[in-house]
Amino acid sequence: MMEEEGIVVEAGGGAAKVRIDKKSACEGCSAAFICHPKEHDYVDVVNHIGASAGQKVKIEVRPEVYVKASVLLYGVPILVFLIVAVVGKIVSLRLLGERYSDLWAFGAACLFTVITFAVIIRYHRENRRAHTYEPEIVQILE
Repeated sequence: MMEEEGIVVEAGGGAAKVRIDKKSACEGCSAAFICHPKEHDYVDVVNHIGASAGQKVKIEVRPEVYVKASVLLYGVPILVFLIVAVVGKIVSLRLLGERYSDLWAFGAACLFTVITFAVIIRYHRENRRAHTYEPEIVQILE
């Protein structure tokens, strides 16, 4: 389970914006510039427990949400790329012969991977109100 502590900056309507402070563990991480590009990072979270602005809270991302998001963002596009590359190779060999068949297969795989990402982005935007992939406040700390 991924947990962080932060301070609620804004709250309302079952959601909140939480400021996450950069931790000492981030300093030794090679990906720290991606996760925490500044001294503070702001995260939109689900606020079912009614935390208000100024309170210190613990937020978490449930493991099943983390795995589901990882499969959706990484697994599905890779699977689409591989399947379309193989099918594209077979189709281009039958229609065009050996010449440029690899290029056509690669182009088709890239095109369908971009389309896959577009579908994932649209899915995320449509389901954003459901807060499916957002972390949530689990505890108010004193």
